[in-house]
Amino acid sequence: MANSSPDAQAAAAVEPQPAAAPDEAASSSAHLPIVVIGASAGGVSAIRQLVAALPADYAGAIFFVIHLSAESPTVLPEILQRMGPLPVAWAEDGMPIERGRIVVAPRDCHMLLEADRVTVVRGPRENRHRPAIDPLFRSAAWAFGPRVIGVVLTGSLDDGTAGLWAIKSCGGTTVVQDPGDAQYPDMPSNALMHNRIDHRVTLAQMAPLLVDLARQPLRTAGGSRPQRLKDEVEYAKMNRDISDMDSVGTLSAFTCPSCRGALWELEENGHLRYRCHTGHAYTHASLLIDQNNAIEEAMYMALRAVEEKATALRRLAERWDQGFATLKADYQQRARDMDNTADVLRGLLSGTAE
Repeated sequence: MANSSPDAQAAAAVEPQPAAAPDEAASSSAHLPIVVIGASAGGVSAIRQLVAALPADYAGAIFFVIHLSAESPTVLPEILQRMGPLPVAWAEDGMPIERGRIVVAPRDCHMLLEADRVTVVRGPRENRHRPAIDPLFRSAAWAFGPRVIGVVLTGSLDDGTAGLWAIKSCGGTTVVQDPGDAQYPDMPSNALMHNRIDHRVTLAQMAPLLVDLARQPLRTAGGSRPQRLKDEVEYAKMNRDISDMDSVGTLSAFTCPSCRGALWELEENGHLRYRCHTGHAYTHASLLIDQNNAIEEAMYMALRAVEEKATALRRLAERWDQGFATLKADYQQRARDMDNTADVLRGLLSGTAE
C-alpha cells in the first residue's frame, strides 16, 4: 500500500508458510456466527490485544483484513498465534470456514467468503488497497446475511464504511471501535458518520462484546438482500464486464485513476463511492487521493517535457551561425519561454507558486 502503518511494517519478516490443512472433523459453517474485522494503521497492535482477550472456546469464525504492503513479507499469523489460544492461519483459496479459527487475508489478495468456503482472489484494488476491507465485508453480508458481525478498528481514511453498510442492509450486526480509543480514528469516525452502528466500544470492551454476540441465538434472514452486493462481489472476482455497470450505479463525469476508464457513482446512505468496469473501486476520500497523485504525476511529466524542449531549442540555436541571427534569436526566446513554464511547474509542485 502507499503508506503502510508503522506496526504493519514491524510485522514484516519472512515469507509466510502455507497454513496447515484444516481439521476435516471441524464443524460446518451452517450455524456459525461469522465475524469479519478490518483495520489499517495501528491495526496490528489492536488485533493483538483483541486476539489475546478471546477465549479458546470462541463460538464464531473470525476473518481479519489489514492493509499490508504487497512488497513486504510478513509473519502476521505467527504474531497473532502467540497472543491467544485460537488458531490463526493465512487465508487459502477454497479453505473451509471453521469455528474458533482466525483467518488473515494474505498480502496483495482480496479475501472473500462464500457459503461454505473462503475465496482468495487477486482482483482489482478497492480504496487503493489489496487486500481491502470492503470486499470481505460485502461478500460476508451477501453469503451469510444476519449471521455476520462486522467490526471496524483503527485506521486512516474510510475503508470498511461501505462494507458495514452492506452488513447492516443484510441484517447483520455492526461494531466500531470508539474513535477516541483508536490510535488512528479516521476509519471508525467515517464508519460512524455514514452508518447506523449497533455497538461503539473501546478495544478493551471488544472481546467481551464479540463473545456475547456469538453466544446469542442466530438471527434469521429477514427481507431481501440488495442484488448490487452480489454484483460487486463478482466485480472483485473480475467476473463481470462493462455491460453490467448500470446495475450498480450511475455513470459519472470522472475517470478511474488506475485504468483511466469511466467511473460509475454509487450512493449508500449519503456515502458516495465509485467503481469502474474493470473493478477498481473508490470511496470519495480514496478517489481524491488518487486524483491528487495523478495530477502530481502529470505535472512531473509536463515538467520533464518542458525541460527537454528548452534543452532541444538551445541545442538547435547553437547550430545556426550569424547569417541566421533571426532564427537563432527565435529559438533562444522559445527556450526562455520554456524555462519560465518550467519555473511555474516547479512552483506548483513545491507549493511555492504565487
